[in-house]
Amino acid sequence: MLLSETIKKGSVKDKIAGLLDDPAVFRLITMIVLYCDIRYLSAPVYYTVMIILSVWAGFLMVRQLYVKKRIMRVKFRRIIFVFLFFAALSVILHSEMNLPQNLFTLYWIAVCFFLFYGIHSEKSNTRVKREMKRLFDVLTAMTDLTMLIGLILFVIFPKGLSVMGYEVCIIEGRFVGIIPNANVTAFYSVMCIVMCTLLLRMRRADGTITKKLRIYYIISIVMNSFVLVLTDSNASLVFIMVYLSFLFFYELFKEFSAQKLHTLVFRVAATALSCVMVTATVMFVRVNVQSGIAQMMVNRESDIVVSTKLDANNDNIKLDKTELSSKPSNAQKVIGHQNTNIDSGRFVLWRQSLGLIELYPLFGIGKDNIPDYGVQYLGGIRYTNLGGYKYVDFHNGLLTITVSFGIVGLSLFLVLSLTIAKAILKSMFRHKLRSRRDGNVLVLIAAFAAAYCVYSMFEAALFTDYTYRVMIFWLIIGFGLSYVMKYHQQGMHSFIDTEPLNDDSSELRYITGKFNVLKKLFTKKKEE
Repeated sequence: MLLSETIKKGSVKDKIAGLLDDPAVFRLITMIVLYCDIRYLSAPVYYTVMIILSVWAGFLMVRQLYVKKRIMRVKFRRIIFVFLFFAALSVILHSEMNLPQNLFTLYWIAVCFFLFYGIHSEKSNTRVKREMKRLFDVLTAMTDLTMLIGLILFVIFPKGLSVMGYEVCIIEGRFVGIIPNANVTAFYSVMCIVMCTLLLRMRRADGTITKKLRIYYIISIVMNSFVLVLTDSNASLVFIMVYLSFLFFYELFKEFSAQKLHTLVFRVAATALSCVMVTATVMFVRVNVQSGIAQMMVNRESDIVVSTKLDANNDNIKLDKTELSSKPSNAQKVIGHQNTNIDSGRFVLWRQSLGLIELYPLFGIGKDNIPDYGVQYLGGIRYTNLGGYKYVDFHNGLLTITVSFGIVGLSLFLVLSLTIAKAILKSMFRHKLRSRRDGNVLVLIAAFAAAYCVYSMFEAALFTDYTYRVMIFWLIIGFGLSYVMKYHQQGMHSFIDTEPLNDDSSELRYITGKFNVLKKLFTKKKEE
């Protein structure tokens, strides 16, 4: 009896140890924690959880470096190490202020590179695909549930609802659901759409798609597209337009040969026309859906009025001495921006970031020093009585990187980004047959990367934060590089894939099948 209990206890410990030593489990739990983003509800709980995840990440990175040697297989690691060195130098040069916070941010940048982007260093592409399908399914289900609850509450409480001091359902004419920020809600919806398209392609390629799953993914895409329209987020809308336009571009140029000039001109014109049509269609749908919902709300309850409460966590706040646009004269609820300033204060933020870059151009000031340096050099903070953050981000990824790590940091980041982009595009066009066999997942990832980079020019994204928006980007980029490595190891021009990727059984079956076909052909020729 005691022996059996000991064996059971030992097996439980082994399972726990195995889970703690599995980067896939770490990535899944971290993405769920970052998705929930409880910092606004309970800061102490949030930071306690982040510290626990940080210790876990440190254990995994040590194991990945010294035991499994996977960190040394991360592509373009030399550029990453050089960037981290100069980023640390930026922190040291301004160590008199916010040193622990800056070191914590720098630490999570390393985690982002080696445990999220570094997913492509895993031994098997099949294992990576299996992990990404599981992760995408979990995040898709969470997003669908979040948006469904938000839509139900919106139908019940069209005026909005206050929960624990936070406004939900709708804020200043923009749907937020149960997330008190319209832009975050929109990004979650956009990512759900992207993940559903990836899941459809991946499952179709490996034969695991079913009719029920296909219907579920399509319903999810439709619902999240509807939510995206209601949030009226311009940046997320640009994301979708660039994503679709890139796919049109690939379809037009994937078999292109530059032998005839008129063909090139025609395809460029067709691409431009496609982009215009995508933009016009999306804008037409958004305007008409918003008008229809607004009219339904007015007909249902005519006393619904525009909320005039400023929210510092929302982008629609005044960031300079100019006045906000006045509310509509009819004082009835409309779906869409109540602030008609198209930039929503971003132009002011960008000008202010240039002021800090001018003061510290070479190495920057460190990410977590931006609030204090903003107070010191940018003329004070507006609306601090609303509880908002102070110049935490400039709503432009490249400007935030430049302010944080200087021109040196920006240059190294651009070199890394362009190198990754070159590797993905090169593999995407040179291995079209293999990519098609895999459901053109690499094409979708390239479209996602292009759309996200444009999106990051208008939102707090891209690199310098340990948030869901940042980590999901680098995780998907790392997922794309796993395909790049797979195609490279299979051989660039050979009809038969010369070797499987790290004993990947599915690739081995494919190679064996091709070999048997050729063997039969040679046998027939000899007999003849």
